[in-house]
Amino acid sequence: MIKFKKTLKELKVVGQMLKVGLQKELIAQKHNATGRLSRGLKYHIKGNVLNIMSSVSYWKAVNNPSFARIPNLNAIKSWLNAKRRNGTLVEPKWGSNPSSILRRMNTSGYGNRNYNGSMRDPYHFYEEGNRLPRRTNFAGYVANKFSKEVAIKLAPSIGADVASMIREKIKNNTKAKVS
Repeated sequence: MIKFKKTLKELKVVGQMLKVGLQKELIAQKHNATGRLSRGLKYHIKGNVLNIMSSVSYWKAVNNPSFARIPNLNAIKSWLNAKRRNGTLVEPKWGSNPSSILRRMNTSGYGNRNYNGSMRDPYHFYEEGNRLPRRTNFAGYVANKFSKEVAIKLAPSIGADVASMIREKIKNNTKAKVS
């Protein structure tokens, strides 16, 4: 079995570098209102695999804005339950059944309200951030941006680990007795 001791140490450095890169990208795209998404970014190394993940549920919507345009029945249900619990639910004229709210959102849009109370334009994303060419798939943008730097950081440690493995194999093979 190959032991990548030096590579694992370097993966921790790369994980931290990518985490900071993602946090800076969130700031550049003005997705850092509360800082919760930025603080929720974590990296985890299992085996020889580096995973970067987020503990917040809206990571996917920020990374892919088209995902946020799809109304989610479970999100509507949890929103209604939270409103009922704290007593701030104002009963809409079409009812507070999650399915009817979803149907209403799909047919009439779910953006800003007009002065007469009817739904007006469909939801618009924050426009300043949308002008960035890297808006969609910001995690992929950061991965591409740092790909050369990651390769430069990992190559020497992978080489050292492979050389160590070859050295060990040669040492084990020379223990054979010659008659």
